[in-house]
Amino acid sequence: MGKLTIKDIAMMANVSTATVSNYLNGNYDHMSLETRKNLNQIISDTKFRPNFTARNLAKNDNKTIGVSIADITNPFTSQVLSGIYEQCDNYHYRVLFTNADNSEQKEIDNITRLQNEGVAGIIVDPVNPDSPIYQSLSNQNTVMVDRQATNLIIDTVATDNLASVEELVDQMQKRNYDNLYFVTWPFQNISTRTQRYEGFIKATNYSTLNHLVAVPHHGKELEYQQFTANIATIMQENTDTKVGFFCMNARVLLRLLQAMQQLGYSYPADYGVATYEEFDWMQVMTPPISCIRQDSYSIGQTAMHILRQKLEQKLQRQPTLKLIPTQQILHDSF
Repeated sequence: MGKLTIKDIAMMANVSTATVSNYLNGNYDHMSLETRKNLNQIISDTKFRPNFTARNLAKNDNKTIGVSIADITNPFTSQVLSGIYEQCDNYHYRVLFTNADNSEQKEIDNITRLQNEGVAGIIVDPVNPDSPIYQSLSNQNTVMVDRQATNLIIDTVATDNLASVEELVDQMQKRNYDNLYFVTWPFQNISTRTQRYEGFIKATNYSTLNHLVAVPHHGKELEYQQFTANIATIMQENTDTKVGFFCMNARVLLRLLQAMQQLGYSYPADYGVATYEEFDWMQVMTPPISCIRQDSYSIGQTAMHILRQKLEQKLQRQPTLKLIPTQQILHDSF
């Protein structure tokens, strides 16, 4: 037997679907005790579980939102989700969660599925914020987090990537680093990566790509070996200068540290290092890693707060970009 519906329960109890809906929603004013007992028995025997989204739509009180995440393996994501879930709990909203696994097509499928579920609104951590799917969404019930579209059409919550990187790289320069390098995954028109590089360039005034080092993202072993060889070349070319590296995020930092370890170099004796993102493991390094602390939890909280305002106050406004402040965390890694 397929999944039971309210109509099936109504037929078993020989009552209308409206009566079943009233029972499920606790509206017993015009319902006999016998009918209530009968429905309770049938629902218990069949282990019927109602579709809460459908129930809320019937009540015109839809308190379910959908969340589409680009990559659940990204440590940034767990903190954003925690912020969303806490606010949903505070506001008495339920959450339907999907993971795109860095696939643009899967993201489109997930968003379409959430729309078909009838969710009241959607929060998206996008794979590609410029995807055509976002042209079909309304700013009245959608919020983006982290990555930004080229042309803002949906309210977006992010951090000031450019300014925060410029500030930290400037701190590295003040400690007399002659040659600085920006280590990153391939840009792929992803705003967080390009904006952080722009901050690096603004601080250093470098005019060429000679100070850009690409790390494979989910690459093959041969590609990682080439990355290590590139780092070796940089270190060999900078024996008479003070060399430093700024990493686009913490997972890029790990790749750099692994390469340096293989080559027999250690920071801060042989090179200086700093990164965007802060995670607990960075504090047990010796010395701890200087970094930009982004408040991922607040990004999630703020996104849900904005979405709730739009849903409950029926706000109609032009899309805005909300930037969550960052902190500079300085240690002796450079």
